[in-house]
Amino acid sequence: MKRLCPKNAPVVAIAAAAGLALAACAVPPPAAPLPERGVLFLRLGPDTMFVERFELTRDRLYVESVVRTPRVIFRTFDAPLNADGSFAAVRIAAFDAANPRGPARDSATITFSADSTFYALGIGDGKESLRRPGRGDYVLSFPGNVTFLNHLLLAARATRAIGDSLTGTMTSRIGSFPLLVKRVAPDTVTVFAQLAGLMRVVLGADGKVVGLDGTGSSLGYIGTRASWIDIDSVARAFAEQERRAGPTGSLSLRDTVVAEIGGARLVVDYGRPSKRGRAIFGNVVPFDRIWRTGANLATHFITDRPLDFNGVPLPEGAYTLHTIPRPDGWTLLVSSQTGQWGSVAPDPERFVARIPMRLSRAASVVETFTIAVDSRAIGGVLRMEWDDAVAEASFVVR
Repeated sequence: MKRLCPKNAPVVAIAAAAGLALAACAVPPPAAPLPERGVLFLRLGPDTMFVERFELTRDRLYVESVVRTPRVIFRTFDAPLNADGSFAAVRIAAFDAANPRGPARDSATITFSADSTFYALGIGDGKESLRRPGRGDYVLSFPGNVTFLNHLLLAARATRAIGDSLTGTMTSRIGSFPLLVKRVAPDTVTVFAQLAGLMRVVLGADGKVVGLDGTGSSLGYIGTRASWIDIDSVARAFAEQERRAGPTGSLSLRDTVVAEIGGARLVVDYGRPSKRGRAIFGNVVPFDRIWRTGANLATHFITDRPLDFNGVPLPEGAYTLHTIPRPDGWTLLVSSQTGQWGSVAPDPERFVARIPMRLSRAASVVETFTIAVDSRAIGGVLRMEWDDAVAEASFVVR
C-alpha cells in the first residue's frame, strides 16, 4: 500500500464531526476545502440516532448536531481554517437539547503548535488541560463520538487528494489509533478507524457524500443526506421524546457473566449490541469473516482451570473471544491477546484455540446479544445467542 504522506509534512484538515476532529498530512499542493452545506441523518435500524447540520467554507467549518445516545444533547463544532485547509483551532460546546441556544453545559477548545496538540476541557471549576505530543499524521478529540460528518469530509478530500489509499495514526487524549482510507471504486471510499471499524462511504458524481453504510462497523449506522432543516426544532423534539419515554441509553451495554462449573471459575466480560430491527447474520455480521463477538472493548474470557472443548485444550488464563459465523456453524477463536478494542483485527499468531460451535435456531428472536455459561451433567457449555441464532461449544474442566 502506497503511503502518500511524508514524515513531517504540513497538516491539512480532512475531516470533522461534532465531538470529533481529524487532521492529516497534505499531498502538496494542498487541496482547498470543498465549500458546501447540508444535513446528515444517521439511523440505526428504524431509529434516527444523530442529526447534523454543517456548513463548510474556505475559512471555516461549522456544525450543529443532535446526539440521542446515551442522552439527548445539542452540540456545536466550530473550526476556523488556515489557508492550507488545516484547523487553526477547534471549539466544541454541548447544550441542553430543550434549550439549544442557552448556556453551554460543557466545552472544549483544541489548539496546535508545530509539535503538540493542546486540549482545554470543561467549564468553570471542572476545567482541565492536556497536551499530546505531535500534530500529525492525525489528531482525534472526543473519541467514541464517531458521527457521519467526519466520513463525509474525509471522503470529499479523499476524492481529490489520496489517490488509492492513505494510512496514518490518530492521536487523542486516550492514546493512538490507526486510520486507513481507501478508494475501492470511483463512487466508494472505505474508512477504517480502530474505534469504529470499517465503513463504506458512497460518493456522488461531484465527489460529495450521498450515503454511508456502516453495517460492517461497530456502530452499524446507515447514513443519508438531506436538505437544510431547522435543527433547533429537531433538538427540542428529541428532548421532549426523552422526557416522555426516558433516555435511549448506551447502544451496547457492558455485561459480565460469572459461572462456577466443575471447580472452575469462569468470567466473560462483553458488550451487548441490540438487533434494532436489522437482519443480523449475513448482514450486520457478515458470514465467513472474523466477528468481534460483541461491541466496543473486545470480549474477554477468564478461566482459573484448564478446559477441554471436545478435544481442543484451553489452559487456564485470560483470553479474548472472536467468532467466524457461517450459515451451517460457527468457529470460536480464542486469542491470548487481551485489552484491545474489539474492532482491532486479531493477530492470527495469538490464537491459542479454534473451537467448532454447534448452530441452532432460537425459539424466538433474541433482541440483545447474549453470552451464557451453563452447567451440564458433565462440564458445561458456552452459549451465544442473537437474532435467530444460537451457537454453543461444550467443555469439561481438567
